[in-house]
Amino acid sequence: MLKSEEHAQDILVSRLDAEKRARRVAEKKAHDAELRVSALLDKVQDLQSKLDEQLCKVTELVSQTAALFMGNGAVILSDSLKESLVGAVRNEFESQKRELVASFNRERQEMLDSFALKLAAKDNEIAMLRGERNGGNHQSPTTSSPEGSSVSQNTGKASRIKQLEQQNANLATAAHGQHTESGKFNHGDRRNEDADTLDLNGENVPDEKIVKLAARIMGNRSCKGRKKPHREQPLFSALDGVDLEQEAMKPEDRRSVVVLRPEGLPSDAYEIGEDVTERLIYVKGYVRPLRIVRKKYRDPRGARYYIRLPEKYKDCMGRTKATDSLVSEVLTRHFEDGMTIGDIELWLKDMGVNFSHATIVGWFELAAGILEPLDKPLQGEIITDEHMHSDESTLKTCDARLPGKGEREEDVEPEEHYFKRWIFCHYSPKRNLTQYIFHDRGRRTREAEQKYLEEVTHKIYLHTDGAMIYKCYDVCELIVRVACLVHMRRPLYKLRHVSEDAKSLVDIIDSIFHSDKEIKKRYRDPDDIKRERNLQLAPLLNDLKQALDRLYNLLDPEKDPELLKAVKYVLVEYPCVLHCLEDGLVDLSNNCCERQIRRIAKYRNNSFFVGSPEAGVRFARLQSVFANIRNHKLNAVQYLCDVFRRIKKTAKEELVNLLPHKWQPLTL
Repeated sequence: MLKSEEHAQDILVSRLDAEKRARRVAEKKAHDAELRVSALLDKVQDLQSKLDEQLCKVTELVSQTAALFMGNGAVILSDSLKESLVGAVRNEFESQKRELVASFNRERQEMLDSFALKLAAKDNEIAMLRGERNGGNHQSPTTSSPEGSSVSQNTGKASRIKQLEQQNANLATAAHGQHTESGKFNHGDRRNEDADTLDLNGENVPDEKIVKLAARIMGNRSCKGRKKPHREQPLFSALDGVDLEQEAMKPEDRRSVVVLRPEGLPSDAYEIGEDVTERLIYVKGYVRPLRIVRKKYRDPRGARYYIRLPEKYKDCMGRTKATDSLVSEVLTRHFEDGMTIGDIELWLKDMGVNFSHATIVGWFELAAGILEPLDKPLQGEIITDEHMHSDESTLKTCDARLPGKGEREEDVEPEEHYFKRWIFCHYSPKRNLTQYIFHDRGRRTREAEQKYLEEVTHKIYLHTDGAMIYKCYDVCELIVRVACLVHMRRPLYKLRHVSEDAKSLVDIIDSIFHSDKEIKKRYRDPDDIKRERNLQLAPLLNDLKQALDRLYNLLDPEKDPELLKAVKYVLVEYPCVLHCLEDGLVDLSNNCCERQIRRIAKYRNNSFFVGSPEAGVRFARLQSVFANIRNHKLNAVQYLCDVFRRIKKTAKEELVNLLPHKWQPLTL
C-alpha cells in the first residue's frame, strides 16, 4: 500500500470513529432531553390545575364583593354605611377643589396688580417725556431699564420714547402669551429657533420642530438645485474680500484664488455671473484653500460664453470640498496612527477646517467606495499563491439579531443592538498581501471560506486552526488544509504544570519547532528543506503520534477530562500536520496570519463597534489597504493619493498594478 493511500485510509478511519462517537453522544443527549421534557410536561399540568383552582376562588370572591356593594347579594350593604363612605370622599374632593380655585385667583390677582403698576409707571414716564418735548424742556430724566442699567440724561428723547414703547409692547406680550410680530402663540418671549440651524450646530431640536421640518421635506421631495446649509469655513471666509482682478491681487492670494474666463470673448460681452468651486488641499502640516471662479458672459446678440472646469482642477473625490490629499491624511491618521474621529475633528479645527463628525465619516465611506474595484484583484493575487493562511476574529456591529435556522429575516426582532460578528483574514506569505472579509453580515460560516476560494484552479496549501468551518478541506485534493502546530500545542501547554504526560507532549512539539528552525537556517532551497524534514521531523512526529495513542487509550474521562480533550484535539489535527513533509515551503504554524489579525484586535480595543454591516464591509476594505501598505513599507498618503487619482482611469485588467506589491507611482 502506498504511503498516500495509507494516509488517506487513516484519515477516513479517524473520521469514521469520530462520527460514531459523536452519534453516540447525540443519542444519549436526545434520550436525556426526552426524559426532561416528560418531567416538565407533568409539572406544567400540575401547575395548570392549581392555577385553575385559584382562579375559580378569586372569581367567586370578586362576584360576591360586587354583589355586596350593588345590593344584589346575600349580604346587603346598608344605605347609611354606603352614604358615609361616599360622603367622605365627596367632601375631601370639594375641599381640595376650593383650595385650588382660591390659590389660582390669588396668583392671578397678584400678576394683574403687578402688571398694572408697571404699565402705569411706564405710561407716566412716556407722558412726562412727551410733555417735556411739547413744552420745549431739553432736560432728560434718568430712568432704569428692566435689566437694571441706567439711561443717561444725554440719551435722545425720541430714542427713549421708542425704547419705552417697545418695553410696553414686550410687557403686553408677556401678559397675554402671544407674540404680536410673528403671530405665533409661543407663550411669552420664547425665541423661535430654526430647526436647520439647531441641527447644523449639533444641538437638540424640539419635537415640534422636527415634525414641521419633516412635513416641509415631504412636501418638497425634489431637492435638486436647492442650496443646502453648510458650515462656515474660516479659510474660505478669509478669501471673501480678495479682489478678483489679477493685477490687484496680492501674491499670497494668487495661488488661493483662480479666476478663469472663456477664450475668444468679444469686446461687447458683459458678465452675467460666475461659478465658484472650492477645494481644501493638505500640504505638509497645513490646509490650503483653493477657490476657482469661472466667469460667465453674454453678448448683446444673445450668445453665452462659458468655460468648463479644466482637468487639472478636477477633484477625484467627487463633489466634496476635501481633496484626495486631505482625505488620505485623515484616513492615515485614523487607521495607521490610531486617532479617533473626534480627535481628527479637533485637529482639523485647529487648522481652520470646520467639518462635523458625520462629514468625516462620509469621507471614509467615499474612500471605501472608490477603492472597491481593488477587492477582486487582491483576492485573485492571494488565492493564486501556493500557500495561503486564514483566520478569523470578532468585531462588534450595530445590527438586528441574525436569523437562525428555520427563521426568516422578517421573523427577527427589528431592534438594533451591538452583537459580536466575525471578520475573516486571508494572507499570502509569498506576495505579503492581506485581505479582510466581512461576509454576510458577519456570519462565521463555512460558506465564507468556500466563497472566497471558489475560483481556485490549482493546488494550494491552506493554513488554518482547528475550527469546524475549515474541516471540509481535510480530505480535499485541490485545497489541502495544513493544521497549525501552535494551536495543537496550546491546550497541552496549559496543563504542563499539572500533568507529566502533557509536559512530555509539549517537549516533543518544542523539539519539532527547534529542528525545523535549524533546518531553515542551514538550507534555503525548498527541496533541501523537504529532504531534511523527512529525515529529522518524521521520527519526532511518529513519536508524538505514539504518545497520543497511548494516552488516548489510558486516560479516564472522569479523572482527566481536560487532558483527554486536548489529546483528542491533537489527534484529530495530526493528519493535517503531516503535509509539512510534502513541501518545504509549508509552515508549521499560522502565526503570520495571527500577526495580521492583530490589527483588528488593536482597533477593537480602541473603539466600541462599527455602525452597521455595510460599515463592516467598508472597514474590512480600508483595513486591508492599510495592512498591505504597512507590509510593503509604503508612504500611506502618497500611495492613496496616487491610487485615488488613477483608479477611475485604469482598465479592469490593469487594476492589479495598483496593489501595493506592484504599485509604481506615476505622480507625486
